[in-house]
Amino acid sequence: MVMVAPEIVRASNAKLKNLPPGLVAVFVGATSGIGESTLKQFCRHTIKPRVYFVGRSQDAAGRIISELKTIQPDAETTFIRKDLTLLKNVDEVCDEIKAREANLNLLFMSQGTMSLKGRDETSEGLDKKLTTNYYSRMRFTQQLLPLLESASPQLSRVVSVLAPGEEALLDFDNLDLKRDFSLRKAAAHAITMTDFTFEEMAKKTPSVSFVHAYPGAVKTGFAKEAGFAVRAASQVALALLSPWTVGIEESGERHLFAATSAAYPPRAGQKCGVEVREGEVKKGSAGQVGSGAYLIGSDGDVRANEKVLKEMRSQDAGAKVWEHTMEMFERVRGP
Repeated sequence: MVMVAPEIVRASNAKLKNLPPGLVAVFVGATSGIGESTLKQFCRHTIKPRVYFVGRSQDAAGRIISELKTIQPDAETTFIRKDLTLLKNVDEVCDEIKAREANLNLLFMSQGTMSLKGRDETSEGLDKKLTTNYYSRMRFTQQLLPLLESASPQLSRVVSVLAPGEEALLDFDNLDLKRDFSLRKAAAHAITMTDFTFEEMAKKTPSVSFVHAYPGAVKTGFAKEAGFAVRAASQVALALLSPWTVGIEESGERHLFAATSAAYPPRAGQKCGVEVREGEVKKGSAGQVGSGAYLIGSDGDVRANEKVLKEMRSQDAGAKVWEHTMEMFERVRGP
């Protein structure tokens, strides 16, 4: 897989200075790793941005705020400390943002949890890993969509960093994996349901674009809080993949490209970020150019298990996943 050339990424990001000042962005899971790096790149390349970042570590947040003052002295930054394994906490974060902002240009989500436990159910009756990787992200998106719809015409986008291309067949009668839970199934359900929920959202909200991004092998400290087995496994994996890994700063640049390039426009085709030449708009997740929902790899092009997605579409997966997700939200927190 050939990555987007660094000069293309950097040229696109540099053009963000041409957008109006005061872009508003929310970064979820941004006190470390890809989220932190992308947050810093966003502040570096925009004029007087207002950013909210959500995470668990107050100490990390203090360090990041201090560093952002050097990167972009005119940035207005707000840290919100929350445990995102509970949807009620997601709603509290969204309520705070909605009370302060009328528009939102970018929602960037990379929250995660490192655990080798089996099903770990919260007080809301959902597995923590599924909540972190899927339900919390879709809840953030649903709750903040009105602000995204009201955003300036230059940029209105949602990005979820997970793993398109690793889709697997869904168990429609067990989407929340109350039965027969495994780590592999939890990952596959989160990935595949993200694909279909973003497709449904792009249809229902054509002025906003939705990107499910695969980060590739990135040198982060994502496992530093995990147990010994996870840390050891991650170190071995990174060593084996070292010829194909990218540094955390470059990863931030590449994810900013995914978050702002007009190669991934909304379905309506009007709100977009930096201009691209004719013919550079990418294929969406269902194969339609400029569909508003995109599954992309580190090369910036489609990354998906097309065989699985085709079979799932033949079973009306989009409608079924959407119905399930809305039912979970209504059951847990209300509409």
